[in-house]
This record gives sequence, C-alpha cells and structure tokens, in this order.
Amino acid sequence: MRKQNLFWGLLLILTAVLIIMNQFGFFAGISIFDIVLTVFLMGIIIISIRSINFWGVLFPLAIIGIIYAEELNITGFTPWPALLTAFLFSIGLSLIFDRHHYCFLNTRYSNSFGNRVVNEMDDNVVNCSTSFGECIKYVNSENFERANISCTFGEVKVYFDNSQIPSGKAEIYLDVSFGEVKLYIPTTWKIVNHVHAFFGDMDDMFRNNNADSPEVIINGNINFGDVKVIYV
Repeated sequence: MRKQNLFWGLLLILTAVLIIMNQFGFFAGISIFDIVLTVFLMGIIIISIRSINFWGVLFPLAIIGIIYAEELNITGFTPWPALLTAFLFSIGLSLIFDRHHYCFLNTRYSNSFGNRVVNEMDDNVVNCSTSFGECIKYVNSENFERANISCTFGEVKVYFDNSQIPSGKAEIYLDVSFGEVKLYIPTTWKIVNHVHAFFGDMDDMFRNNNADSPEVIINGNINFGDVKVIYV
C-alpha cells in the first residue's frame, strides 16, 4: 500500500507540474482536463503492465488515442473502431497468454458453456474457472492456502465457510473479465484487498480487524466485472 501511495502521489505531483507548464504556454491546444486524464490513464497502464493486465493497457491507450486523435491524425479510427480494436485485442491476448497456465496447479474445476456445482474434499490449493457459464464451488480444505478463481463472461460462486487456515495466512487470486464472482467468506477471516480493477469493482463492506484472525490476501485483476465478498 505504501508503494502504491508513493506511485500515485508522484503522478499527482507530475500532473500539477504539467498544469503549471500548460498555463505558461506549453502544450498549446491541450486542455487541463486532457492533461489530468492522460496522466491518470498512464498510471493505469503502468500498473496494468506490472500485473500483465491487457485490458488495463489497451483500453487506456485507445482512450488516449481518442483524446489526441487530431494531433495524431487518426480521427478516422476513433472513437468506436479504436475501442472495438482494444476490446478484441484484450480478449485475444488474454486467451493466448493465459495466466492460468502458471498460477493454476490443476484444472479439475474448469467449466465452459454450462453450469457446474463442485462439492468435494480439496487440497491446500483450489482452482475454479469458468467461461460463458456458471460454476459453484464449495471449498472443503483442512489446510487452505490458495484459491485461483477465473471468470470470463460468466458467474462464479465460491464458498469458503468449510475451510480452515491453520497457518494463519492464505491467498485468493482473481482473474475476472466481463463476469461476476461472489466469495462467501467466514466472518472470522481478515480480508486484505490488493485487487487491481479496471472498469470493475470489489464490494467488501464488512471488515474484521481482529489481529488474531486468519489473514486472506485477495489479489488479481477485475476487468469490466464485479466481485462481491459476502460474509457468512
């Protein structure tokens, strides 16, 4: 969190410097709003490159192209062709460079174009993936360490209320694109949100701040999707 605050703090300072330069005649023809929006989008691109998030790189680039279409002489390519191209490239690259290949240890709970309910004993690492379908997974682990959850154009529900974390530390990795994920979390767990969202959101209203509670770090990417943490 401290590094993230430093990063955005430096971007805000850079934005202020660019606004001052703009007022003294630099960047003629560029409005203050365009400057602020450009710096913000560049910040998203930098963060998305670090997390290998194609959506967070290509869509901001498309928006920047729309903002400076006249200067770049690409008015015939904006706005909808640029956005559609970013959309298709994002899907294509996400499928080609599928992050599941290195973060998933198995694919037993993978589902496409359909509905599936999985309720059986699990190891310390749990995987749940769906595309254009619905997957409901009940996690039954006596030594839960990590869950890898992927949802593309679908819905995933994962119930963790029958899991134990004897080590006191666990992780949930999310990869959500145009989908909805609901995480049913025990109220005794302390959730730490490290998720990167681009036109998406993770709803986590309740917070357990008990220092003795098991800590679960949720990270990953949400692109045009929604994640809800429901405490049970």
